[in-house]
Amino acid sequence: MRERIVISILVSVLILVVISPSPLVAQAAPAVSLEEQLKAQYTMVKMGGDSNGPAVLEAGTLLAIQKGGILGVPYGNMNLLPAHYQDGTLHPPATATSNTTTAMGQKVCGLFGKCNSMKDQVGKQTTTRLFQVGEKVYPSKIEVNPGKDMIALSVISCDSCNKIDPPTYYKSEVIFQFAKGYLAKASVPQVEDTIAQVFSMDTGDDAPNQAQNQGGQQGGGGGGQGGQGQQAQQQQPEPQTIQLGQTTDQVQAALGKPEKVVNLGPKMIYVYKDLKVTFVNGKVSDVQ
Repeated sequence: MRERIVISILVSVLILVVISPSPLVAQAAPAVSLEEQLKAQYTMVKMGGDSNGPAVLEAGTLLAIQKGGILGVPYGNMNLLPAHYQDGTLHPPATATSNTTTAMGQKVCGLFGKCNSMKDQVGKQTTTRLFQVGEKVYPSKIEVNPGKDMIALSVISCDSCNKIDPPTYYKSEVIFQFAKGYLAKASVPQVEDTIAQVFSMDTGDDAPNQAQNQGGQQGGGGGGQGGQGQQAQQQQPEPQTIQLGQTTDQVQAALGKPEKVVNLGPKMIYVYKDLKVTFVNGKVSDVQ
């Protein structure tokens, strides 16, 4: 009788364990915010300083400006002059309105409504400049305000990329305004596509062109020698092609002598540094 009672109790406990959700299972993983996901996509620049002033300690994701109207201020300024991007149009800072900072001490209101006077920070005058289309910048800060469907992206000039010497590290900010309720359901790629209309990720495709231009400038005093140097850079050797049915001689003519030869009678394998060519009866049958 006692054994039956013990078995009944064990069965009851097992049933409770099965049907009762485990605290570890019941706790869902915390949702990752849109801001956190965007910060994972864009590496922020880390700035510091040395005896010469501000300096880049760690470079961030390199971005290329796609639209004009982004106004930059010196790195030391505490306030920014944000441009606004909405419905495919970039609106530069309206320096005549009360919600924008000017050299005369008007105010600038950030993404979350915090306003500060530039006059208190830099006096009555400050130097600004417009970033040019194609100019390279680093992201320095990104903020998401889902309630207002706004994203603010702050950037700092990559002066070494733009060949600005001495460096100035001008900075700016663009506020992206989305339709009401858009950010609550938008995916990260959708948001990135909108940001890319103003700041596209730089792939470095223009690096060869810059190198060729520099070569032309350096060789400009040598007449045709500079042009010949550019032509030599532009001429690239044709890739060697290996096809099924080629003979061992044709393969050696294209790739050179193999590092190793595996002779298996009717089957032979040429081993090169980065591939293996298999011959059957003296013809290419496989390439790996």
